[in-house]
Amino acid sequence: MPELKRGFGAAKMNKDADERTIPKGEYREALNIQITTSDESDVGTLQTLLGNSKINFNPITTLQLSESAKCVGVIADEQKNRIFYYVKDDVNFTDYIFKYDLQSNQVLPLVVDKYRVTVNTSSLTTGPSGTVRTFKISDLGSTTENITNVRPGMKIIQASFDNGSVNISSANNIRVIQMERVANTSEFEVLLDDFSNSASLFNTVSNTSGQIILEAPKALNLPDRLITGINVLDDTLFWTDGESEPKYLDVTCVKTNANGTIHSKYLVKDKDDNIITDAQPNRIDFRENPDYIKEEHLTVIKKSPLYPPTLLMSNTSNFRFSPGGLSELKSSITDVFVDNNDNSLEIGTIKDIEFGSPTPDYEVGDILLLRRTPDFEGDEDLSNFEIQAELLGFNSSASPNPTGKIKITFIKDLLGHVFGTSEVFHTMLKQEKPLYEFKFPRFAFRYKYQNSQYSPISPFSEPAFIPGIFNYKPKDGFNIGMVNNLRSLYVMDFVPDSDTLPKDVVAVDILYKESNTNVIYIVQTIEYEDEEWDARGSDINTKADNFARTKGALLITSEMVKSAIESNQILRPWDNVPRTAKSQELVGNRLVYANYKQNYNLRDI
Repeated sequence: MPELKRGFGAAKMNKDADERTIPKGEYREALNIQITTSDESDVGTLQTLLGNSKINFNPITTLQLSESAKCVGVIADEQKNRIFYYVKDDVNFTDYIFKYDLQSNQVLPLVVDKYRVTVNTSSLTTGPSGTVRTFKISDLGSTTENITNVRPGMKIIQASFDNGSVNISSANNIRVIQMERVANTSEFEVLLDDFSNSASLFNTVSNTSGQIILEAPKALNLPDRLITGINVLDDTLFWTDGESEPKYLDVTCVKTNANGTIHSKYLVKDKDDNIITDAQPNRIDFRENPDYIKEEHLTVIKKSPLYPPTLLMSNTSNFRFSPGGLSELKSSITDVFVDNNDNSLEIGTIKDIEFGSPTPDYEVGDILLLRRTPDFEGDEDLSNFEIQAELLGFNSSASPNPTGKIKITFIKDLLGHVFGTSEVFHTMLKQEKPLYEFKFPRFAFRYKYQNSQYSPISPFSEPAFIPGIFNYKPKDGFNIGMVNNLRSLYVMDFVPDSDTLPKDVVAVDILYKESNTNVIYIVQTIEYEDEEWDARGSDINTKADNFARTKGALLITSEMVKSAIESNQILRPWDNVPRTAKSQELVGNRLVYANYKQNYNLRDI
């Protein structure tokens, strides 16, 4: 029988066809082999696959995993030649994610979640009534690493001292709020909140040394069973275990010491992708520097704004507030048709004047409209004034009446008028053309997270609309009082308190939509380096009573629109991520969950 020779260039296993009819380049069955597909001379040849090799999983001598530590998940990143391991060590109260790099043949800790620590204390002190209680921790090591793993947000769950034990329950809610290094020492002074509870609990053991156990909520929250839903895409890990909320991690945004003994920190990057460093390395403050990794940093679903922005509106171009409508923008002048030397008034004439009552809300540089008829209210016809003047000087505190200096810039043709007579002229601030004159705009905002992730959109605000008084024009056939008289607008309250704003929010998009369309536009992107990010109401105008003391304020000066947001973001009121899911998969760069549970409870906010 002749010898049968075949090549396997197609690298395709075919179990459907009879072995006598299998096309060239294909094969019937193969086990532990591969077909070389390189451009070298061995292309198309059949070769045996390499077997497994044992590696030293724990080369870090200072990291002592307990014998009960177990691997609950693993995923191979074939694109970058690395393997990620999820390890749970209940004895040491620590969860880990390790990374094995095939190029360097090293196992390194990627995430360390140290959720329970025990520390020896000294100098337990009680401050005066109304202050927090403090204690000190010794042997902290260098200024750059807190080897005790005590961190803001931890709660005391147990304490024992030389002269007795202290019974502590979760109801006591004694939490670490700040740690500050004692000058020229290796000690940190730990500050506790809830003074009433801490003072009463520690009164009997004051000024003694002892031992305190503290606990923090788990960040990784690894299950006891195997994690079956793990995926990796570029530098991002996704996993779900069916017991807690689905999670993800950008491996470039976590900082862990090489020994794996210190709880990991979550890194926040600026707009140029640079790491933001802590400005006060000797101070760890729960409210200012909460950079220790938490579960909220790892959940797939991102926090979104729950409330609409606040609108501060005015019918004047520079926020002249007048409780009675336009009353503070109006006043009166006597004997205006002659200059200071009783000469006839001409364009360019500069004249000293005295305003009547009420005291107007004018500023130097304003353009004033003057007419003998007192009713300016609702009149948008600029032909209905006789004089236009620029206000060169204004003294609102002059007695008995405010005084000013004006420069005449326009005089209407007043045939038959006798100059030099004393008569009353009424003034009003000349207004700019309104913003959104024939529109009913609403505003909202959304968070932009690092790595270009966006939150759902906040609820939209009330319409940015200021009506005028009823003024029906028969010639035009509509009431011009329903024209939008908005001329100044601040969008505010888009940066919440530091306690509620996620720390990886790097920018806020101010959004805008009109009543007659579903298209949503980006007005401006406010980054945390911008002055609008920290602007507060009292900083906007000296008339602080008219502004709420809020953070985040953007002045809208025109109908400015940058671009429209993606259409798939318009119908995204919230992120539909299940509470738990037992499996997941990446399908076309989309994360798909299966065998999941939602069970969200709707609640009022």
